[in-house]
Amino acid sequence: MTEIDPVARLIAIEEIKQLKARYFRLMDTKDYAGLRTVFADDAVFDAACSLSIEPAEDTENWIHQGGDNIAAFVEAAVDPLRTVHHGHCHEIEVLSATEARGVIAMEDKIWDAQGKLFLHGMGHYHETYRKDGGAWRIVTSRITRLHVILGE
Repeated sequence: MTEIDPVARLIAIEEIKQLKARYFRLMDTKDYAGLRTVFADDAVFDAACSLSIEPAEDTENWIHQGGDNIAAFVEAAVDPLRTVHHGHCHEIEVLSATEARGVIAMEDKIWDAQGKLFLHGMGHYHETYRKDGGAWRIVTSRITRLHVILGE
């Protein structure tokens, strides 16, 4: 593996942190066109553990391929809901000038249309990233949960 300049490494880490921050903000503000831009065209999103600690029984229905499909899935899942996502404790490993991987701790709260808390979850996003056309994009993303409270 080619050694990466320490300053370039820090810049890449910060750009990836900004990318993930945009992901959370764009999802919560319902900007689905903007959300599409954080994903690579060939991205894969595994949401099998998005509602519980254990993977959904129909796992294949929770894995979405392609940036357009991922943005559409997120829109269908959260559009009628109020969501608040927080990401923190970014662990980013820069593998090359154009590839990286990371784990981001997260917490989210989701309310239904009547304002009743539907889900409060804590866990991690496990991701890979690629720099395309001068911008970092999410290539793979898998959510895992440590704790989920459904309804309160």
